[in-house]
Amino acid sequence: MTRDETKELLMTIQAVYPNFKVAKEQMSITINAWNTMLAEYPVEAVNAAFQIYVKSNNTGFAPSVSQLIGCMFKPTENDQLTEGEAWALVKRAIKDGGYHAEERFNELPPLVQRAVGGASMIHQWAMVDSDEINTVVMSNFQRTYKAILSKQDFNNRVPSAIADVVRLVADKVSPQARLAELEGGEQE
Repeated sequence: MTRDETKELLMTIQAVYPNFKVAKEQMSITINAWNTMLAEYPVEAVNAAFQIYVKSNNTGFAPSVSQLIGCMFKPTENDQLTEGEAWALVKRAIKDGGYHAEERFNELPPLVQRAVGGASMIHQWAMVDSDEINTVVMSNFQRTYKAILSKQDFNNRVPSAIADVVRLVADKVSPQARLAELEGGEQE
């Protein structure tokens, strides 16, 4: 999205939401800030997100940048399984997991597979008492699955350029260096 397209978007927001006013002396700063956050996204996606926001939000307030970015991913969020739906698939896999864990694991959607961890977990869970499956294992799986969805949502919203910078910094600081720093020592 270009700076001119961002300016046009802000003018459209002001037209649709009369309470959203950007002072003339703040206009350049506002355009630059919004453009920095939205530059990575195609203008068609941002405009579609704005339409989704207008049609689905009845608060009367103009959207923030993060709300527009969230609206860009709303259609894909509907394709994701809820924690309960994901657990139902896992539970079905567990029922046949004693002898066919690998096949049942491979039938699961990728995000559910990540939450399970591997076919060996399906096999292990198939050997566990059903009361424990329906309480402890279910709770742990759903917590893990929710964390994976949250991480994916965060990764979808963070521009790739920023994610690259964060990865570079994280790669430069090894776990040993972090531990040594916390302990007040030096890395070997």
